[in-house]
Amino acid sequence: MKNVTVNENIITINNMNHPSCVTSFVRCLKKALTRHKDIIVICNCKKGSIFPDACLPISAIINNYKNRYDINFDIQIPENSYLKNCNFSTPLNLDVEELKKIKYPLNKVFVYSSDPGYEGQIAQIVQLFIDYMSKETLCEEGVLNSLIWCINEVMDNVLVHSGETTGYVMGQYHPKKKKLAFCVCDCGIGIYETLANSPHNPLTEIDALTIAVNEGVGDGKGQGNGLYGLYQIVMENGGKLTISSGKSSIMLNNRNLKKYEGGSELPNGCAGTIVDFQLDLSKKIDIQSALKTIKGFDGFDIRIDNMWDDTNSEWLRYNVFENCTGTGTRIAGKELRNDVINTLKRTSAPMILDFKDVKTCSSSFIDEFLCKLLLEIGIVDFNRLIKIDNMNDFVSNLFERSTYMRFHNEWENSRKKSDESTK
Repeated sequence: MKNVTVNENIITINNMNHPSCVTSFVRCLKKALTRHKDIIVICNCKKGSIFPDACLPISAIINNYKNRYDINFDIQIPENSYLKNCNFSTPLNLDVEELKKIKYPLNKVFVYSSDPGYEGQIAQIVQLFIDYMSKETLCEEGVLNSLIWCINEVMDNVLVHSGETTGYVMGQYHPKKKKLAFCVCDCGIGIYETLANSPHNPLTEIDALTIAVNEGVGDGKGQGNGLYGLYQIVMENGGKLTISSGKSSIMLNNRNLKKYEGGSELPNGCAGTIVDFQLDLSKKIDIQSALKTIKGFDGFDIRIDNMWDDTNSEWLRYNVFENCTGTGTRIAGKELRNDVINTLKRTSAPMILDFKDVKTCSSSFIDEFLCKLLLEIGIVDFNRLIKIDNMNDFVSNLFERSTYMRFHNEWENSRKKSDESTK
């Protein structure tokens, strides 16, 4: 079965699991547009066959042609499907205040712009992704700060260099592999055209893409380190990076770079640019080393910046109530434990866990949050790095009892293993 097929004005998409699906879609769209301005897109993709590197660009192309060239698209998607829930046919274009209400930013197609009224969109979208991942899973040192750089720089590149006022972004997390995939794209002039009038003067599209990941390469509108920094971070992590523009692509995979030609330009002749990268959250990233020639990166995070305690500037004050999604479940407790550990890794600063406004909680929540936190970082580091403030007697008693039960169970399990090993 082909990934994408066309019959007159009907385009059928069976998979969105590879960049080649985008090329196939563009070719089918070109063919359909030779005779029709009303296009039917039938999406038969199953959840496991939809990844950002195809889903996002196809959504962006449809949205761009619908809004700019008066092309009518009838997108047929099954109800309650992944594509319906990720806003494939209606990308989310939200102002900063609306974005702050988003709780689950992954698996969604976002559109962002430089239009008046949308200032701060990029920063808020990046913050959404970082805050969510900090609670979703434990990340190795340097990963979250590196994500801030990668997403921020690539999204900003669209508005600065593409000739467009609109860009698109989508993230997807694969917990079994502990890999996070992000795609950013636009329907603009492309990297070759961007660099054509610069001192770098690339001869071909492949030449332009290869030059673009070098330090200090740009069109004069910025420092030219966005794609270079991204390339270095992915290289450091042993991740994967694909940059496509026009008919050409380069792919960095397991620190090996390959070049490809044979893609397809958009129907209006624009090259467009797609940047797709994947990072392994279980591998450390020394971001200062990766970006050492451009003086590193501070990794500014407004949520962490607001945590610094007013009375003791060397400590972070972590408001448990404000950061939790509830105090009744193990899932909520695990989210806070992940967030605390990830924040400790990022800042190397001790933390006050402020239980102000936490009136009650379940024993499972406190066990998953504090007792497992104590076990995970160890008693010595817990006493050195963690202080607990404003915990009422009810919650304090739960914590004491849960700690006793947790350590008793750990001791029993250890004793049983020791007895079994001596038999």
